[in-house]
Amino acid sequence: MWTCTTCNRIFEKTAQAHSCQKIPLEEHFKNKEKAKELFNFLFKTINEKVGKCQIVSIPCCVHLFGRYDFLAALPKKDKLEIRFGLNRKLDSPRLKQSVPVSCSSVKNCVDLSSKEEVNNELIEWLSEAYFLKEKN
Repeated sequence: MWTCTTCNRIFEKTAQAHSCQKIPLEEHFKNKEKAKELFNFLFKTINEKVGKCQIVSIPCCVHLFGRYDFLAALPKKDKLEIRFGLNRKLDSPRLKQSVPVSCSSVKNCVDLSSKEEVNNELIEWLSEAYFLKEKN
């Protein structure tokens, strides 16, 4: 793991390319109250049921960082898109998209439109993502 001395973000690879620019979290949620409510609920649930994490707000999206950067949230007007990496493709109708990013990593994308969608199935997937690098 490598920590950027400019922005203090932690990355898997030394000198990994990234932007050190951060923006206020509220910028992502302007006129997106539903997405903000879903994000706050998701963040609280992850902290209670998976593990402690912190929010990193960068221009493209909001990242959640536990032991490493394990989830990206993209607020939309009436929903919250989340992206998380696993070492497998999920087989679920909830899946919006599943994209291989390497031979051992798949980016899985899910849209959340209600708090009820932050259920045991989703929390199991996010727990797997949260702890994934510890297993490798």
